[in-house]
Amino acid sequence: MTKCPRCFRVLPTDRVSFTEDQPKQSSVDAVASGFLGHEAFMGKTVTYHNVSSPPQGAPALEEQAQRELEGEVQEVCSICHYRLPPGWRAGNATCIAMAGARATGKSVYMAVLVKQLARALERRGLELSDATPESAEHYKTHYEKPFYEKRGLLESTSSAVSDTSYQHDPLIFSMGIWNGVRQFIAIRDVAGEDLSEGRLKGLPGSFFASADGVLFLFDPFQVREIRAALRDDVEFDEQLGGDPRKALGTVLRLIGDGNPSVAVLVSKFDALHAVGKVTQSRWAPIMSNAGAAFCRDPGLLADHYDENDGYLLHYEVQSLLQKLEAPPSLRSMVNPDTGRGYDHRYFAVSALGDSPLNPNFNPMGFAPFRCLDPLRWVLSRRGLQ
Repeated sequence: MTKCPRCFRVLPTDRVSFTEDQPKQSSVDAVASGFLGHEAFMGKTVTYHNVSSPPQGAPALEEQAQRELEGEVQEVCSICHYRLPPGWRAGNATCIAMAGARATGKSVYMAVLVKQLARALERRGLELSDATPESAEHYKTHYEKPFYEKRGLLESTSSAVSDTSYQHDPLIFSMGIWNGVRQFIAIRDVAGEDLSEGRLKGLPGSFFASADGVLFLFDPFQVREIRAALRDDVEFDEQLGGDPRKALGTVLRLIGDGNPSVAVLVSKFDALHAVGKVTQSRWAPIMSNAGAAFCRDPGLLADHYDENDGYLLHYEVQSLLQKLEAPPSLRSMVNPDTGRGYDHRYFAVSALGDSPLNPNFNPMGFAPFRCLDPLRWVLSRRGLQ
């Protein structure tokens, strides 16, 4: 069994759906519209029920759909009607939801994360490849070109309220064959303003509950208590982003009864590293401790996620947040409505490794810090080492 890359739900084993590859006439599809939150236009769709074994039976059903729809067809998720990439049912998918308040550096982090994942796979003799042409164009246009080619900082994630937002479609990659099975990864990003203002709800936000992993980024300098603690040691950008507490509360409500692994990423950690160089700062002894996990990066050399290193980093970051007087809501992943706790871990990351020279990053380049750790942790939770 595998999941749909958009709604993140397990594809039913008892039904298969197809749509016209080249629609003769498009009309509003109520199912797809419900999951997108706005009108979605598609060609005709057919669904076959009581299918005993879709992966093996799909070819025969595809031929039947071709006859019924009078032309070439493409399989779609029978739950949300998203077009599935070729060979999707034969593989397994790890589904990741990216979240964070506005101006946390989430888009830059995603641009770097994909490159870091590709490098890590290369060390294992595997290749990260685009699962669809649309995904390739999505990453190149909105992440790779503006960041790696134009060497500039990325614009904030566009709101899902817009029906033209590229965030409606996931980034989908193939990670090659692991233990005899092709492994895919699907990543969905969400605008921070949609989370902070509670716009994402109902079916459009239901993918959080079905995700395998939720990566929540927050900029520590957007937290009033932390800014107060570091006021004498760090020069702040007065243009604040969104409140991470509101965004996190929305995320946990969207997860609800789901069971994703929740990774909490303290972003822009290079700014906290800089505090360690301020000799008169009371934080210098903590942030300059070379033996601390949050002061060193194992890089991409390790083939597997180091559980011991991960636990050490988790407790160090959690203790640091407490020392900085971060509010309780950011130090424990508990649903604000139900009191339910979630499997979670804290991480320290920096996509650039240094403060950017607005609007471009340092001409000397950048050095990502522990960016792959959260994803490696989620994959390890799924037995992918």
